[in-house]
Amino acid sequence: MHEHKKPEKKKGDIERYLSIAVPLVSFGGIALAISLQYLGLIADAGEFFWGCVIGSVCLGYLAWIKPRRDIVALLAPLYAVLIFLVPLEMRPNLVLQVLFAISITILVVRLNKRFSSPISQVTEENHMEKYLYDYMNRISPYYRDMDRECAHEIASTVLSYKFGLYPKTMQSAEKALAMLPEDGAMKTLKKAVTIVADRAENLEESRVKRVSAESFSPEDEEYLAIVLPAESVEDRDELKLDNALLLLYAVGYLESPDDGQSLDEHQNFFLQILNSYKKALNI
Repeated sequence: MHEHKKPEKKKGDIERYLSIAVPLVSFGGIALAISLQYLGLIADAGEFFWGCVIGSVCLGYLAWIKPRRDIVALLAPLYAVLIFLVPLEMRPNLVLQVLFAISITILVVRLNKRFSSPISQVTEENHMEKYLYDYMNRISPYYRDMDRECAHEIASTVLSYKFGLYPKTMQSAEKALAMLPEDGAMKTLKKAVTIVADRAENLEESRVKRVSAESFSPEDEEYLAIVLPAESVEDRDELKLDNALLLLYAVGYLESPDDGQSLDEHQNFFLQILNSYKKALNI
């Protein structure tokens, strides 16, 4: 019986060691850099950034072996390369190293709190979270490899709407619409952007009862999170807005790594939308 638990225990040990290694190596590297400069072995401690780089690699590997993948943590090594290794006008310095070390340490805590349980275990804790993940997994192939700039504008559209920044919502939506093609899954996404933009414009102009003249058709249903029989839909406008918001959230989360953390932090807003349909969806 004990032999079957050894691999799981070993993996747990690796995760624990990596979790400790990230802040230890990052802040330890900063302390080492300061010591080397003090001893006269290097000219500038700010140029000795290897502790942060190694710490980011440890974080990336930790994210890779977790049951659920965190895009932001997975990309930490790439961010380290862009910040410290790619030649820029602003050279690496101690302040930048400290800020980076703090950031990846926070990501370790977040990773261990939110991504340590497999989706099957999340089901027991939050059925709507499981439903949302299943939805994102289902539509992921349709929006894979879409333009990153467009995905960022989509994420910006849904986040600014959530915060009530309606002019910003309309501005981001306009940019996204200019980049989206009129075919297949992208056509449905374009409708979703239009619906959210129209709703933002109506709210900005205090037309609180209007949503959008745009609507989803039966052909769009395979890309939507909430599909209900016509007789069980109480408010069609509310349903199409909710579907539009959920689609934008999913695409932004999946295809815009730079916005993944911000979207993840506000996931409860979108889970509340789904929760209002819990009974209708028989979840």
